[in-house]
Amino acid sequence: MRNFLTFLLFCWAVFSSNFLVADDRPFITWFNPPRNQQPGVEHKGYHSKAMNREVGYNIYLPPGYAASAERYRVIYWLHGRNGSESYDQFPVRYLDEGIRKGALPPMILVYANGGSQSFYSDSFDGKWPAETTLIKELIPHIDATQRTIAARDGRAIQGMSMGGFGALKLGFKYPGLFSSVIGFAGGYLDAGQIKEWRAAKAFATIFNNDTNLLLANHPATFARAHADKIRGRLAVRMYCGTADRLLENNRAMHRLLEELKIPHEYVEFDGIGHNLPKLAEQVKGDGFAFAARHFKLPTPR
Repeated sequence: MRNFLTFLLFCWAVFSSNFLVADDRPFITWFNPPRNQQPGVEHKGYHSKAMNREVGYNIYLPPGYAASAERYRVIYWLHGRNGSESYDQFPVRYLDEGIRKGALPPMILVYANGGSQSFYSDSFDGKWPAETTLIKELIPHIDATQRTIAARDGRAIQGMSMGGFGALKLGFKYPGLFSSVIGFAGGYLDAGQIKEWRAAKAFATIFNNDTNLLLANHPATFARAHADKIRGRLAVRMYCGTADRLLENNRAMHRLLEELKIPHEYVEFDGIGHNLPKLAEQVKGDGFAFAARHFKLPTPR
């Protein structure tokens, strides 16, 4: 019985939420081909001048893309902590099914790599410029290599956990780049929580153990600083489960946006913990539909 209980505890440690996993995986890896690729998704890479290395991403192109001359809207998906471009992906089947049924417009989905611990921020020493490579390298690369609508009206950003932190941070920091943003169970942590939840290595390596540096990169900071630019320009939605350890953090972000009078949608799902597959089962294609509603069609020539 003792061995069986030990095995169950081991399984829980392996499969529990990203924020509960210790810093025992490779700290930051930038090119991660998937072991089991989602159907219709292809792994690619680009050369990052900021880091002088190859950075991976996964990309879904909608049905009919190859035979079309049209330009397409793009959603960028940001993974959670301890993840990569090939891990912690929102299931693309919900998008593909919606497009094939005519419920969603054709769009491109890009799974970005922000580094496993970065909180989508440049490290204090410049060694891991996760924000820079995504904003200044990945997005221009996608616009240059795919037929995109290369403007905020054709671009959205979404993410889970650390990726929710990143999506709101980047959406609020660069409201001129994105038309909408969604945070799934966003990891809007303070310094104490980062240490408590065994992300101390991330706090040290990215933020130099400096609470002020973490706050300078926090989505709440950019919400306050750019509230006038966000209101009426950037559509915002948040999802979280009521059994999620991050619930109070998400409610606090919700309250802040209300205080700042930033229009947004906030949705809780009863009994769901910090679990992307279960959140995805509830959301299905609604997140993509939310993005689609806030895209704008290009002006006919």
